[in-house]
Amino acid sequence: MTDRTFYIVTCGAPLASRVGDGVRAAREHGWIPYVIPTDAALPWLEGQDLASVPVLTGNRKPGEPKRTPKADAIAVVPTTFNSLYAWANGNAGTDPLTIRCAALGAHAPIAAVRFAKHDLADHPAWLAYLAVLRYGGVRIVDPHDGSSTSLSQASGKGEEVTDGFKWEWIFRQL
Repeated sequence: MTDRTFYIVTCGAPLASRVGDGVRAAREHGWIPYVIPTDAALPWLEGQDLASVPVLTGNRKPGEPKRTPKADAIAVVPTTFNSLYAWANGNAGTDPLTIRCAALGAHAPIAAVRFAKHDLADHPAWLAYLAVLRYGGVRIVDPHDGSSTSLSQASGKGEEVTDGFKWEWIFRQL
C-alpha cells in the first residue's frame, strides 16, 4: 500500500451511484480515497458502502485545518452539465468546485467522466467547456467505453450508462 491520495469528486447524476465501486477500485490500485460530493450528489450516495472513507461535505470553517492531504490524482465521476460549466469558467463557489479548480491550476492528474442528457449535451457551450478542460489537461472520459478521444457528446440513458461503467477506465487515464 502507498500513501497516494485520490479524490473522488462526484456530481448529482446516476453515475454517482457507483462511487462505492470507485472507492474499492481506488484501494485495489493502492490509493487512499476521499469522497467529495456536490450537494446534488448526496442523495445518490445514500445506502452505498463507502468502506469508511471520509465523505467531505460543505466548506471548511475559518481557522480549520485542511481536511485532506493534497491529492495526487482526482476523478470527477460524473461531471454534469452545470458542474462542468462552473469548473471550466473557474467558478470556485463550493468546496467541490474549489478543489477541481485548484487541481486544474496545479496541473494535477484529473480524469472526468462527462455525463449529460442529449438536450444539454447539444447545447453549444457543452463542447466549448469540454475543450477548455481538455486544454487544461483534464482527461475527459466517455462514459460508454472509457475513451478519452471520443467526440460523442451525450451520455445517453443514465441507467444503461451506469450499469456499463468501469472504474478501470479512470485508472487507465491517470
